[in-house]
Amino acid sequence: MLPAARREAGLIEGHKMGQLGNFIVVGLLTIASGLLDARGFVYAARAWPGGQLDVKMGLASLLSFAGGVSVYVLAVKFMQNAGIHGVALQSGIWFVVTAVGIAAMDGTLLQWTRGQQAVGVGVAIALCWLISTTRAAAG
Repeated sequence: MLPAARREAGLIEGHKMGQLGNFIVVGLLTIASGLLDARGFVYAARAWPGGQLDVKMGLASLLSFAGGVSVYVLAVKFMQNAGIHGVALQSGIWFVVTAVGIAAMDGTLLQWTRGQQAVGVGVAIALCWLISTTRAAAG
């Protein structure tokens, strides 16, 4: 069918991805964005060995951040489709993924105490609760 015929038949307009599918896309894009940005932070920390710029690490950091923010902008579209409109909530999801990604990539995650790990899990659960209750309150 031609696009106009599909639109007239109702096959394009009104089509929305199911909520579960939308949340899966949000999760995958946010994880990708957070991990790219985490990699950018790790590379940035390695970009100045001995006070001298390591151009390779500096460029790797910049490219990682560019990839991370590009994926994040796309993730925001799906977050909004899922009813997550607040910038603080949108960035909060990214923040948790990025923080855990940095700790995992630089090896410190394995050095966290049980208490720190419990707090990390608690923060992730609390953020999920905040997102779900804010979305429900807005709807």
